[in-house]
Formats: sequence, C-alpha cells, structure tokens
Amino acid sequence: MIKKSKIYILNDLKFMKSNLLLILIFTFIQFIHGEEILCELKGSYETTYSIPSRNYLQDIGDALKNFTAGPYTPFLVDKAKANISDKWDKAEFFVNQYWNKDDVSGEITLVDYEVDPAINWLLNESNKEIKRGERSISLEESFTPNTPHPSLDEYVVDYYKVINSLNFFTGKGRIEGNIFMSGKEIKNLKSPKVSFLARGQCGPAKKKY
Repeated sequence: MIKKSKIYILNDLKFMKSNLLLILIFTFIQFIHGEEILCELKGSYETTYSIPSRNYLQDIGDALKNFTAGPYTPFLVDKAKANISDKWDKAEFFVNQYWNKDDVSGEITLVDYEVDPAINWLLNESNKEIKRGERSISLEESFTPNTPHPSLDEYVVDYYKVINSLNFFTGKGRIEGNIFMSGKEIKNLKSPKVSFLARGQCGPAKKKY
C-alpha cells in the first residue's frame, strides 16, 4: 500500500482550502447581486403650464392636499387635472425599472429607474414607502404638500406621487406619477404640472453589448 508523504497531504489540504475559498467567494457574490430584473415600460406623459381657472385644490377639498398620506385614488387626480386645465400636451414616455431579487430570501426591491424624456421635477428627497402583497410589490414616493421644491426654489409642491410596481404573476411593471407645482409668487402662476403612466414586460437583466 502506497502512503502519501506529508508534502502531498499538505498540498491536498491547500487545494481543498482554495476550492472552499472560491466557493465562499462565489456564494458571497451571488448573495450580493442576486437576480437582476429589468422592466421596459412604454406609455405617455402629459404636461401643462396653464394658469388654473380656479383653485384646483380647494375645489376638491383637503382630500388631495392630504393625499400623500392616504391611499392612491385616481379619481381625485383626474378631477384635479380637469380643474387645472383642459389643455394638456401629450407625448410618448419610456421607463426602465431595475429590480433586484435576493437569492436567499426571495425579497424583491426597486434599485433604480430611468425615465425618457427626463423629468426634472422628480425628487430624490421624496418620502418612500414599500408596499408588499401576495401578487405584487410597489414603491410609493410622496412629498409634503405646500413645501418648496428642493432644487427649484421658485416653485411650491402642491402634490407629488410616483408609484413603481411589479406584478409577480404577469411579470409586468408599471409606473404612474403626478407632480403638481405652483409658483411662490402670484405673478408666477404659470407653473409646471405633469402626469404620466407607462406599462411593460419584465425579464432577466442582461447586457446586450
């Protein structure tokens, strides 16, 4: 019977340790990155700079003002839009959503999203709330009403709500947003307001080039 020398045994141990280290590194990388999901959305966005014919917030009471703290109700937004103006410019709108699914827990989170054309009024400083359900997950962004816009000092944010969502069963993503602003001064009532909606299919995020 041939016995291995101490040198061979040491080499075997080093080889096993190297393999174990590689496995641990690979597992750690997989844990960090998880599964990346890309949703390519297409829709439309509407903008207006028209001077409201009347107080569009007062017409629907405090419901819209307190909207950021309550459930999303499209009816109130549509009524506010009608009160603002009947002249909204409409154009195509594209969005890329980047989600991440944890390989261990299966938890899905929104990493980032890109909009085209760019909307300068989107806020990084928004209040963010994750809502998880059996069928979908959504990230709702809001901003305190009657607060100066952080990067546009001449404007006050009347209403801000952006919702990104992903349906687990259909594999489709969605984004809906409404941002209404007014000028701080009466002479600057021509202030921007935007409303957008886009939907699309999701799949594994892979580099094409």
